[in-house]
Amino acid sequence: MTATPIQQPPSRGVPGQPLERAELFPLLNNAVSMCANEDQIIWSVFGTFWAANAILLVALFSAGKLPESPFIGSVVAAVGAVMSLIWHLVQRRALGHLARFEDVVHRLEEQLGISPQLALSATINVDARDRFLRPPRARPLMQGCSFVSALSWFVFFLYFVVCRHAA
Repeated sequence: MTATPIQQPPSRGVPGQPLERAELFPLLNNAVSMCANEDQIIWSVFGTFWAANAILLVALFSAGKLPESPFIGSVVAAVGAVMSLIWHLVQRRALGHLARFEDVVHRLEEQLGISPQLALSATINVDARDRFLRPPRARPLMQGCSFVSALSWFVFFLYFVVCRHAA
């Protein structure tokens, strides 16, 4: 049994020919869904990262104080530093995808001529953005958290390698 080819609208597949208005709405719906999905992924990764950080801190202070063994402390701190750097890279990639999807939403809303007061895009609906999304912005804070975390774990690592070895 052979599959019947799908009939495509006339504007699809023709380079340089714009999509029809009716074709743009499903694309806008998909782009908005992709934004929501990516945003959910970013917050899930953020929460998981903090849970992993908390577990490492508990491991570091399991006896109510820093471990006597410089080896254990340096291993826990090294794992924390590496995890923070990996988290930063994963988060930067996810935020890049989110920015890309938001840009598609912006371009589709512009092409559809959606009123700025009704647009979801924060770059078009500036009034709503300024009214509801006040500083501090979450995205720079997220990226700062991974950097501060990596720096903190690196300081702990140096402490265990330099100070505890000398003692």
